[in-house]
Amino acid sequence: MSILIYLTLGLSTSLLFPPYFFLPLGFIIFPFFCLLLDLNRENHSNLNIFKKFSFFGFGFFISYLFWVKNPFFVFEETKNFFLVFLLLIILLSVILSLIFTIILKLGKNVPVIFLIPFMFTSSEYIISLFFYGFPWFTFSLILSSNEYLLLSLKSFGTLFSSYLIIQTFCIPFIFLTKANFRKELRYLSLFIALPIISLLISNFNSEKNNSKVKIINLEIFQLNFKNNDQSLTDDKKLQRIIKHINESTSDLLIFGENNLPYLLDDLELKKIKDSLKENQTIIIGATRYENNKYYNSLLSINSINVAYFDKKILVPFGEFLPLRNSLTFLESIVGTNNYSKGKIERIINLPNNISFIPVICYEIVFYWKLLNKFNNKSNFVVNITNDFWFGDYLGPYQHFYLTKIRAAEFNKPIIRVSNNGISAVIDNNGAVLNKTQLNKTENFKHKLSFKENNNYVSFHLIFKIYFFIIFILSSFYYLRKNA
Repeated sequence: MSILIYLTLGLSTSLLFPPYFFLPLGFIIFPFFCLLLDLNRENHSNLNIFKKFSFFGFGFFISYLFWVKNPFFVFEETKNFFLVFLLLIILLSVILSLIFTIILKLGKNVPVIFLIPFMFTSSEYIISLFFYGFPWFTFSLILSSNEYLLLSLKSFGTLFSSYLIIQTFCIPFIFLTKANFRKELRYLSLFIALPIISLLISNFNSEKNNSKVKIINLEIFQLNFKNNDQSLTDDKKLQRIIKHINESTSDLLIFGENNLPYLLDDLELKKIKDSLKENQTIIIGATRYENNKYYNSLLSINSINVAYFDKKILVPFGEFLPLRNSLTFLESIVGTNNYSKGKIERIINLPNNISFIPVICYEIVFYWKLLNKFNNKSNFVVNITNDFWFGDYLGPYQHFYLTKIRAAEFNKPIIRVSNNGISAVIDNNGAVLNKTQLNKTENFKHKLSFKENNNYVSFHLIFKIYFFIIFILSSFYYLRKNA
């Protein structure tokens, strides 16, 4: 019976995330979670706790990441391998359970109202850092449906915002237990209030004093090319791209990931250059071939030259096969060639002293790898992607909302162009200014205005450290109190 309860809790927790956003459910799930742990953590073995959390993790990930099976159904030859996605679900469930069990045992004297947010946030951090590809799992995503809630991302970053949202969900548990928890919660609130207030004030003053505005006229093209459409030849694809270029009067034209249909072994691109007007620039994704290596690239093309950025964070089992010599049986899924990691700095300059940060596909989820001293002052982010692989429901929406939280976290507008949607212009607060529908062929124009805003990414690192200091000090406080 208890296993069924934990499995149901996991399934219910996934409903807090996009595209559902049943946020009030969090004020039921997490207090109940607190109550279960508070009543049972002293009475169960490590193995029993591990087993229960494994079922919680399985319930959560099977619902949250169910879309991962979709890429297997794109081509006939890979359909029989679709159950491989269950291995990922089981692996993540075991990792989550292991982290929960260890933290629960080490923090056995810490009240669960503080312990549970730490357990979830620590697992989020460890999975994103060490298990390639899953910063996709972040409770900050819960905030992405509301631009006022996204202020937390701007101020505190991904990790600390995850902690805050889970801590907030746990608050009703106070009223289910002994009254002196209120005093302990006030202690913790006082401990973190001063830095939070200071950062919010500095944020407000920075935005208020910034009056420099730049404007760029752009047009987004969602071509909706189907990866498995045999009738759509490369020549037909190029003709559609050239037609859009000829008809556009915008300064910046942006297409999706790998929309340029040909394998590029040089960067002449004469047909595209000849189609561009004098002051136009086109951004488009393509596959480059250089020195016997393949690169997933973003090209910035004007009538004079071509700049490019090669994707640095590749998708395992999608763009490369780990341990290829030992896993040759998976080549029917992945292909016989790996893409290579790019080495060029993540910045591209445009005319009129404008620059942007190029991001390809799911690189957008790796928040700690995108900004650096070379590009931090760039004006906006361009994220090109192809979400055709993700299916029609969960995956594309999760990817879209993850992009929204990056805009707020980096305090920069993001222009997101997906081959099949959702494409959007998102401002530096995470608000969607214009967007397309999923699986539609659309294009739209937008006059993007942006300021040279500062961001608080350096503060976000401080808050990560601060997050662990809070837990260590509060643990020490409760250990002494219960000694």
